[in-house]
Amino acid sequence: MPWATPPADAAADLREQFDVEKELAARLLAASAAEREGLYSEVYDELFRRLPHQPQLAQRGDKAAQAELVRLQAALLEGFLEPDTHFVEVGSGDCALALHLASRLRRVTVVEASREIVAGLELPANFELSEAKGSRCDLGAGTADLAFSCHFIEHLHPDDAASHAREMHRILRPGGHYLVVTPNRLYGPHDVSRYFAEEAQGLHLREYTHADLARLLRRAGFEQVRRLRGIGVRPEERAVWPAAIAETTAGVLPTALRRALLGRYGRGTSPPFRPLEQVMLVARRG
Repeated sequence: MPWATPPADAAADLREQFDVEKELAARLLAASAAEREGLYSEVYDELFRRLPHQPQLAQRGDKAAQAELVRLQAALLEGFLEPDTHFVEVGSGDCALALHLASRLRRVTVVEASREIVAGLELPANFELSEAKGSRCDLGAGTADLAFSCHFIEHLHPDDAASHAREMHRILRPGGHYLVVTPNRLYGPHDVSRYFAEEAQGLHLREYTHADLARLLRRAGFEQVRRLRGIGVRPEERAVWPAAIAETTAGVLPTALRRALLGRYGRGTSPPFRPLEQVMLVARRG
């Protein structure tokens, strides 16, 4: 049973998007690691070409929404930033956050698959683009203080997500942090599949719980993984295990019951701010 019913005036467009995303996701999941190095850019270029009405394109023109997202992300990062920080953002989209932070940090790097992301932008001297090659980038080992990705890792093939985590560990200096935000699988699916299926079948190639993502980060070599609690404010660091226990309990319930209980648990709050709905973890390199 799908999580949501598509709005009547958008049902046909959403169904078309679901069908296209399923096709493109299947192409990514079936590709070899070597084939995927260039395939992500190809797939997303095709998505936007075939679906010019795709919501992500419309949202790019919403300046108020962009400004609010930058505010929320900057508040999340605040406790990890110093004037001498080298900040790395992976999957930055419009680069709004990186450009916002560049005015107060020593160095800002955006890791993207294509240089087109910065085409036409006025870039400060301390801003640079590192071209991604699959899950790898061309930054030197131990050169970054803080790495960040928001709603990015769920778009990666599971094998590439593990490689990406190892790459973030490689580029961070000892004591550096990788901060990851991704939508919680238990509230999902969060891609267009939510209108048509019980699990993500579109371009969210894998969605994660706190426990899933913490396990992936530890296997990548991170010494300490903590949960961040608080959206739009300076967050508190908490142990992951209480969230993992709640997720394990909820995860064994039938889908309809789990959704009813999560809805009750999150009463009074709205997506995407319901309890546990955003997996927000910070991993420290030893």
